[in-house]
Amino acid sequence: MENNSLQYFTIITSTKSEKSIIKLLNENCAHVIEIIYGHGSATKGVLAQAFGFDTEEKKLLITCLVPTNVAKNLIDILYDEYNFNKPNTGIAFSMKVEGLLF
Repeated sequence: MENNSLQYFTIITSTKSEKSIIKLLNENCAHVIEIIYGHGSATKGVLAQAFGFDTEEKKLLITCLVPTNVAKNLIDILYDEYNFNKPNTGIAFSMKVEGLLF
């Protein structure tokens, strides 16, 4: 991958991490940060149990654009420092952006 390419980075987590995650993104060259507040739609049932989810009311969806060489670093930080490696803490992923026009 080229160093100057972009990734569309998505984070889903609880609202209690909002300020620190936004600070993390700003410190790591994130652009066009969008924050969406929502709530979980899963009920404590078979589906939630099958995936090991704890139903939580308040959710935060953050999307942004980051350089490709930064995306892996962000994943590592979320895994290690925000405990995304543990159940019910958050989900993060990125996708390559191609053909961006603005």
